[in-house]
Amino acid sequence: MRNLMTLNLQNKMNSKEVVVGKRNDWENSIGKNDFVLDIGCWSGHLMSQIGKRCKNVYGMDIDEEKIKPSPEKLKKKIKLGDVTKKIPFKNKFDWIIFGEVLEHVSDDEKALKNISDSLKKGGRLILTTPRSVRFFEIWDPAWVRWKFLGGQKHYHYKKEELFGKLKKYNLEVREYYIIGNLIWDFFRWFNVFINYGLRIKKKIYIQDERKGFFDWIILAEKI
Repeated sequence: MRNLMTLNLQNKMNSKEVVVGKRNDWENSIGKNDFVLDIGCWSGHLMSQIGKRCKNVYGMDIDEEKIKPSPEKLKKKIKLGDVTKKIPFKNKFDWIIFGEVLEHVSDDEKALKNISDSLKKGGRLILTTPRSVRFFEIWDPAWVRWKFLGGQKHYHYKKEELFGKLKKYNLEVREYYIIGNLIWDFFRWFNVFINYGLRIKKKIYIQDERKGFFDWIILAEKI
């Protein structure tokens, strides 16, 4: 109990809640010679964006079908792999981006350990994952599908749990903020309705980040 209290106190001292949208500053600080890994890269859209200013951008994904549409120039930089087993690159990275993946993995601690092992000391992790909202977990249709309909795992994290697991593997949270307001959440459910109720293959997205309740946006440093 004392160790948990100490860990929570240290997290409060070392992490700082920052303004919404700070992720742009984090990504813009990636240097042209830095080594960057996007875990859960799909076809490499984010890799292409970062690759405009950085030459050493790599990706991995567990789903071969999601990798197939990637541009030819990226295919040689993307590998098939499971972050809970092994990161399939020998070099260590200055940056790892892990966006909306942690909530799906079979063993989050193995994933975080492998990420930590693949970061250089002082390297940075940009992590996004759903937030646990007490008495209102049903904000997330993917969580509802997982819990009640046998869908893909879609876990929600409390602050103490998530920050504690990061710290356990020498990943110190430096900055964070929370996005997803009620309008954002409404459109998540609206998309479910038009996709599965009306069978219309279309989604409506709110592109700009706004302060909210439902999704963690985190910058952590390998210490």
